[in-house]
Amino acid sequence: MAAKRKIALCLEYPLALRGGVSVLVETLLQGLAAQYDLVLVSRDSEKDFSRLPVASFIQNHFEWNPATVSPRTSRTLAEQLAQAGVHLSHFHFGGNFGWGNRFIGHCPIPFVHSKGIQAVSTIHSFKGLLDGYCGSQRALMVKLAMLPLAYAGKLHGLFHLRREIAVSKSNFNKLRRVYWPARSRFVQIYHSRLKSADAPPNNPVRQPLILNVGHLADVKGQDVLAEAFVQIAPKYPEWKLCLVGDVLEAEMGERINALAQTHGLQNRIILAGPRNDVPELMAQASIYVQPSRSEALGLALQEAMFCGCPTIGSRVGGIPELIQDQKNGLLVEPGNPARLAKALEMLIQNPALRESYGHAANTFIRESGMTYEAMLESHLHLYESILEKS
Repeated sequence: MAAKRKIALCLEYPLALRGGVSVLVETLLQGLAAQYDLVLVSRDSEKDFSRLPVASFIQNHFEWNPATVSPRTSRTLAEQLAQAGVHLSHFHFGGNFGWGNRFIGHCPIPFVHSKGIQAVSTIHSFKGLLDGYCGSQRALMVKLAMLPLAYAGKLHGLFHLRREIAVSKSNFNKLRRVYWPARSRFVQIYHSRLKSADAPPNNPVRQPLILNVGHLADVKGQDVLAEAFVQIAPKYPEWKLCLVGDVLEAEMGERINALAQTHGLQNRIILAGPRNDVPELMAQASIYVQPSRSEALGLALQEAMFCGCPTIGSRVGGIPELIQDQKNGLLVEPGNPARLAKALEMLIQNPALRESYGHAANTFIRESGMTYEAMLESHLHLYESILEKS
């Protein structure tokens, strides 16, 4: 029996952080274990790593701290992967920039390439050309001055990759347009952890509950949803808003709590924190909202649609690839509480429309191939096509 090839999945976050990137990497690890020997590079401490559900699938774990990225640490990581016998490394980026790629010589990908290890990457969220490589608070002139260095660093990394995966068609098209010298490097694969054989939780009686799932952060737009709910709350006193997820940005949690207190809605705007029963909540909720200011695709939105929950989403990124406006949900402009309030009211007032959108959403997800099986097959095909040529 031939020895398995060894693949390293590399992310700059702790796998224990239950965000979209971490969830996807964990899902891939579970699916790839039968085919490959696996290595994980992550920010998890060894103690935290040992507690991970997927720890038993992984032969080697290397802790990576993005705060210490430098030519020395990147070279060391490449040497560790080579010594572990890795054949292919798959790097995961939260945005356009990460892994030190805004400066030539800092990113581990060229060092990995120099060791004869093939490399691919996934970009989980496309940022604008002037975003992601320095603090958002920086003056425009500073951003413009730094842009050539960051752009060159990004291209340098791309030219040492075999492929970079975009998680939506929207991101794919933007990446090819912005980083056009490396446009042949990009491919598109939808991400999903939904298994086609699974049935949504059976809960025909939905509650007067509006739901959102995701880290509380400005980019996710939960403040917009809270402001929209405040506008309609007096008219619909039985309805509640539940926000599930870690408070990634303390200011966002404080803003929403202050809004609830100001309007006497402490018992109706619920910051639920992380939960283990999200599918059940999606089956109970009457409306799911993805109010993001920026979103590559939206795993939670995808899962809500699979659960037959009628949805409202911002018209940004990959969300319109999931929500077909007025067919299986509603789209609104991002950052506009008044428009979102009108959409919420439309669904609250029309149970038949909610039922129609929920059924259409479930059908759309199943027929579009946005499933775990399709995602895994696409990754396996990509890996094998690269390994066969190496």
